[in-house]
Amino acid sequence: MPLRSVGHSPLAPDPQRCPPLPSSDLITSTFGGRPRVLPEVWAVPLHAASRLASHHGEQWAAETISRDPSADDHVVAAAKRSIDRLNATRVALIGEIDSWVEHVIRPAGGAPLHTETIGSVIDRLAIAWIRWRRFSETAQLDPSDVDPSLALQQFTELTEAFDTLVLDIHEGRRRIPHWRTLKSYREPR
Repeated sequence: MPLRSVGHSPLAPDPQRCPPLPSSDLITSTFGGRPRVLPEVWAVPLHAASRLASHHGEQWAAETISRDPSADDHVVAAAKRSIDRLNATRVALIGEIDSWVEHVIRPAGGAPLHTETIGSVIDRLAIAWIRWRRFSETAQLDPSDVDPSLALQQFTELTEAFDTLVLDIHEGRRRIPHWRTLKSYREPR
């Protein structure tokens, strides 16, 4: 379900006043569901980012169930179907971000191409944030089980790389691909 009604074009940020994309800090502030006043200009990617983090949390739980060796086959099958539904929603949210980006980013003609869409990078930010949070929770329960510091390092490096990408796009040093997902999660007919 799109965040803006059909027929309304997304608000484009003023490139003189702010970069066309939100920072990693603003994006990740939406992950925990913390209430925050979000700039309307970035409503689409920030709301989709928040929903991606929520979906990755649900997917983490479903994957935990699906890997439980003592789980009943019916429970595992239901978890696997849930994972497919969550992945379908995830793909739609990434597409929502990428469609918004296509409306607000004017590609720099000769700039080198980045390897991923903005939606894909935000998806990876959400995954890395969930991983760090889950590992931190697990370490509190059993400190010998996992060390969340590596997950935090990876998350931090990804946020820094995202902010560099945003700056490079804003200054015309990098352009992003306009891809559409090729994977389908439709039910077989």
